[in-house]
Amino acid sequence: MSTELTEEQREARRTRARDLIEERLTETWPAWRRPGRKPNLPLAADIALDALGDLAAEILVDGTMMRALTIRDGVATLELAEATEMVRIFAAGMRGALDGHGAANYVEMEMTDGSTGEGFTVTVRRRERPTPHEFRLRAEAKAAELEKQLAEYEVMNPQQCPAGKHADWLVDSEHTHACPWCRIEQLEAAT
Repeated sequence: MSTELTEEQREARRTRARDLIEERLTETWPAWRRPGRKPNLPLAADIALDALGDLAAEILVDGTMMRALTIRDGVATLELAEATEMVRIFAAGMRGALDGHGAANYVEMEMTDGSTGEGFTVTVRRRERPTPHEFRLRAEAKAAELEKQLAEYEVMNPQQCPAGKHADWLVDSEHTHACPWCRIEQLEAAT
């Protein structure tokens, strides 16, 4: 098998790349166009690169002839086909997993190795959306910000009425203070 492409094959790949970029930019037009403002060209470029990434994956495995491997009743069956078709089938399977679960972003699937019992989690996500790890980092950053905001209140110490007659209150030192409501009662009684 030759690794050299004919001029016809080169043109077909170029056309496929152009079509993929055009298709993805058309689909994501509202995200990067931004009416009334300058278009978000870095986002458009990322979208175009992602479209090319799919084509690059197809090209990288060009010539590989594996279509599917199935095991039933202890019998392994290997189906052969063009690798680009296998990549399309794999991509369609991932899209099907996302759409089938109604996942706007990602889906996690649990799998177990039948021979060892070892478990695995496979995560499939839409490329332009955040990963579960990115969601976790965002949540941790938000929690840290809220903890920082609460820290100024943590310096306040709860105090209780020594007579047990009034509600607790907060003071900004560790020293015990007299109950303000008891003090008000004392002043009112003195007048």
